[in-house]
Amino acid sequence: MKGRKDGKEGGRGTISGWFFDVYPVRGGVHVWIIAEDGEPVLLFETFRPTFYLYVEHHDVDLEGLSKRLELPVTLRETCQIELFSGQEWHVTSVTVHDPMQWNQCVRALSRHLPHDVFFNSNIPIPQLYLYHHDLFPLAYCTCRPADDGSLHWTVLEDREAIQTGPGPDLRILRLCHVYDGRPSKYDVSLTLQISYDDRTYTIEGNNPVGVLETFNEHLCRFDPDVIVSSWGDALIFPRLTRDAKQHNMSLHLNRDASHPYMKTQERIFWTYGEVIHRDAAFMLAGRWHIDTKNSFMMEEGGLNGILEIARLTQMPVQKTGRAAIGTGLASMQMSYAYRNGILIPAEKKEGEAFKTAEDLLLSDRGGLVFLPDPGYHEQVAELDFSSMYPSLMVKHNISPETIDCPCCDNRVVPELGYTICERRQGLVPAVLKPVLARRAYYKEQKRKATSPEAHRRYHQMQNALKWMLVTCFGYLGYKNARFGRIEAHEAVNAFSREALLTAKEVAEAHGTHLVHAIIDCLWLKKPAATREDYEAICCHITEAVGVEMSLEGVYNWILFPPSKTDPGIPTVGKYVGWYDHGELKVRGLEMRRRDTPGYVKHVQARLLDLLEDAGSINQIRIRIPALIEEVRFHLHELRQGRVDPRDLLIRRRVQKKKNEYRNNNLIALVVRDLASRGIQVQPGEIIEFIILDQTGKRDPRKARSLLTYQPEDGYDTEKYTEQLLKAVETLLAPFGYDMGHLKHLFGVKKRRRRNKPEKAQLELLF
Repeated sequence: MKGRKDGKEGGRGTISGWFFDVYPVRGGVHVWIIAEDGEPVLLFETFRPTFYLYVEHHDVDLEGLSKRLELPVTLRETCQIELFSGQEWHVTSVTVHDPMQWNQCVRALSRHLPHDVFFNSNIPIPQLYLYHHDLFPLAYCTCRPADDGSLHWTVLEDREAIQTGPGPDLRILRLCHVYDGRPSKYDVSLTLQISYDDRTYTIEGNNPVGVLETFNEHLCRFDPDVIVSSWGDALIFPRLTRDAKQHNMSLHLNRDASHPYMKTQERIFWTYGEVIHRDAAFMLAGRWHIDTKNSFMMEEGGLNGILEIARLTQMPVQKTGRAAIGTGLASMQMSYAYRNGILIPAEKKEGEAFKTAEDLLLSDRGGLVFLPDPGYHEQVAELDFSSMYPSLMVKHNISPETIDCPCCDNRVVPELGYTICERRQGLVPAVLKPVLARRAYYKEQKRKATSPEAHRRYHQMQNALKWMLVTCFGYLGYKNARFGRIEAHEAVNAFSREALLTAKEVAEAHGTHLVHAIIDCLWLKKPAATREDYEAICCHITEAVGVEMSLEGVYNWILFPPSKTDPGIPTVGKYVGWYDHGELKVRGLEMRRRDTPGYVKHVQARLLDLLEDAGSINQIRIRIPALIEEVRFHLHELRQGRVDPRDLLIRRRVQKKKNEYRNNNLIALVVRDLASRGIQVQPGEIIEFIILDQTGKRDPRKARSLLTYQPEDGYDTEKYTEQLLKAVETLLAPFGYDMGHLKHLFGVKKRRRRNKPEKAQLELLF
């Protein structure tokens, strides 16, 4: 396939094609379109973004202030809707003449007007541009440049349309670094592997000039629209640009040669009780760069999922690929507000209403959980509400501005008595309704798919939307959500508890026994019940609750593991079972945990495979001798040092900087060891290491990172034996095989030794 020429600049005629990208430049924005002939086209528009200012003191001379500060702005009095009151407010629109001075103007006025309220002022320019023209990535449209420097857009497809036409044939180049071992962004050498047109090329990293020249040749030959990399943000592109600068060479990463690379700062933040690290983004002008190692959405939804989210959120694709789900959800809400003339606060203003201690005890609760009897159960049906929380928001019109509105007096929220507005649709339900419809459609198309490619595509798109719907509930109570409010969050929880109780009552009225229930899912059992019986119960629950409930399947057997510390207490959210249609479902067990060594995962998965055809608890009991022999074999391999140490890697997230650790735990020692070798691991990053001696008595290093590990270092046999037996205990404890019994059964004594492979084994492993 021949490469295309660099993006041509558009003339005065109308261009038909697919909107591709936008970013601010001096005096306006650069816009890229993939024309119908496949050529990338570069356009310029003199875009002037606007934010709003609500000045409480009318004696403030904004005109004089802007002139004194020499701000390139135009002021105008106008009216916009304030969300919570629903009333029109008289505000001052501030139109900035140069998008590159947008942040400067906002900061300057904020310093002189600290007590006044800013709206629409904290939105990135590319998103404002997409909101303004109602565009989205890969929108099929026509564009006509006007004499005044503006662009007249006609979007030829509905952004919320579920069935869409084929998009452009994007040219995708895949780029990764070839490793001797496992991937790491800290590798010193750089050997590139480039794939396109069903061919793969390798560029050796010994000569930086040669690498740059060969890399440029591939870029010019193929001219990709999208570069999908592995560690591109943290390793490949920073290294290439550094070498290009050092050797005074050009690097043709950007299609827009007049624009610099767009780089952000690395981020470290807290979420759900742990530190998360995000590498700095390295984004291109005229091309998309997506780093699979720096993109949660790429991992969950692939490129199809990213494009689906970008379409709905109206965010540039490169930002969508790296942004948190909440950022995309906020963009959807801001887009809705922008289209409907609603003021978008720069930051959250609505605080929590005063509550008594009794009110807090009543309202500050989560979803409802019924604890199961720990152990194995057979012939159990699993019923699941479809997108329960977002469906409740849409059904009951739950939104920050609709809770306890001043115009209604209908105490409808269960237990809490909050009112919900009946006169206007809430912003949150309006945003979520099309997302629910799209996901339901994609799930149905996935079920009907006749080809692996179609099945994969629909799965990726519905999975991307699933994460958005999962996030929307938590975002209602997020402290920084512009359109968030804790009372709305509490109302959703109250309705969810009521829904689960109703579902339980309906199910029990049909003669079923409740085995377990957690928030939006029920496990039921009824002697001699058929799938049709359970599907009928689903219909009755759907009718009673108003949220669709479906039958996920019927288990031949399902295990709810007991607690490791108290066998009489079940563990909520952990279970495993085989459906009668031959599918295994695992939640919360060792084989699903990211911090479990691969060898332990493999052994537990192997044991579950041996139970695939067990149709009852009695048949599981019959297979226990075979399970014991399987464990004995793998345990022998482990204790004899025959396991590849790379299969014993443990992954942990670093919570502190190296000098902040006050003890010598495994993570602290590994982080300090890496720092002594010039590798600075940041809080939130994940390290991989192998345990050498957990006690530190034989080896004070205790553990070594994969980056510095040598095969002759061996591994801590006893520690990994303990981890393996814990995974076995999870499955066999209900039959009396707790940790003590397992150690006795396999002759595991309380001693600690490090197994170092023999020379022949080293040659075999490495």
